[in-house]
Amino acid sequence: MPLPFTLPERPATIKVRRRDNAEMMQAKGERTQPLSGFEDRFTDIVDYIVRITDEIWMNRAVGSIYDTYDASCTIYSSYGVTRSVEEVIAGTITTLNAFPDGEIHHLNVAWSGNEKAEFYTSHLGHSQSTNVGRTAMGPATNRRSSIRFAADCISKDNRIHTEWLVRDAGAQVRQLGFDRHEVARKLAESDQAEVQMVAPETRLQGQAPRQKLEIEAGTIEGWAQHLFHDLWNLKRFDWLERDYDPSAVVHAGGGRVAQGLRNIGSLLIHLQTAIPDGVLRVENVCHSEESDGVIVAVRWVYEGTSAPGGFLGECPSGKPVFMLGISHLRLSDDGKVVEEWMLFDEIGILTQIYRQ
Repeated sequence: MPLPFTLPERPATIKVRRRDNAEMMQAKGERTQPLSGFEDRFTDIVDYIVRITDEIWMNRAVGSIYDTYDASCTIYSSYGVTRSVEEVIAGTITTLNAFPDGEIHHLNVAWSGNEKAEFYTSHLGHSQSTNVGRTAMGPATNRRSSIRFAADCISKDNRIHTEWLVRDAGAQVRQLGFDRHEVARKLAESDQAEVQMVAPETRLQGQAPRQKLEIEAGTIEGWAQHLFHDLWNLKRFDWLERDYDPSAVVHAGGGRVAQGLRNIGSLLIHLQTAIPDGVLRVENVCHSEESDGVIVAVRWVYEGTSAPGGFLGECPSGKPVFMLGISHLRLSDDGKVVEEWMLFDEIGILTQIYRQ
């Protein structure tokens, strides 16, 4: 069976999966994609994202952020909004001090756009490091952590002006030996320049239950819209078999892993139990054509009110929250999802709850 959507024609970009970081950094190929306004050393938009990430985090070229981020860049996360390159610099310095031996591994870079408008990239990565300095979670623990992260960026003329950042802080808190509720309470008490407004939409319009989406499903965006609406809004976990391979595996936030349709359905129920009246909104879809299949990257927000008993544990109930998520779904040649990386930050959600 072919892919469930039609792939658009576009320039080829470098592949990052199953490749050594050093090999990618040493490669000096010819430019394969129009990149007006970007430095000549970048061959395509994926190369741009991979190189600047390694330069900043692996080579410690922190000052290159001034060259690759807009002075008034906006960064969204589960904790709030920051709006300046100086805050990006400060956060990078603080993290490098706490985790000086960090390693970055690139799992995927999906993209869309062009040089005339702007580029959108969704970067999925994996980091390993030792905590030797104080963090917002607490004092140094000298423990190792291994977590995934995802960063969706909009860039033009060599500079990122908007970013959505999701780090698996839930997994990191556990690995470092902290209590996630204590950490969230501490973060809730700290200063925050700007907190995002949460305005969950009504589950029912009038008294009419939600219906299937009436949009074309033959495009990448349409396919993703239907998939997430069916599973998160309509709660049709019995439809997983339509799009997921029977042996599919999902790597979710907090270090959670589910394999097989039954377990994936149970994971989705566990997540939605914490925000049982939630409504999901897909905000962006892009893709990559990688060495092991097409990968669709979806940025989404799940809004509602908190309830104990799900993945957030025994938390206060009835608090308006939003769950910022970035998912990368890898499809096999027969058009089924065989692997998904579902990134969200449960510590950020708990912090929202304890701020109220």
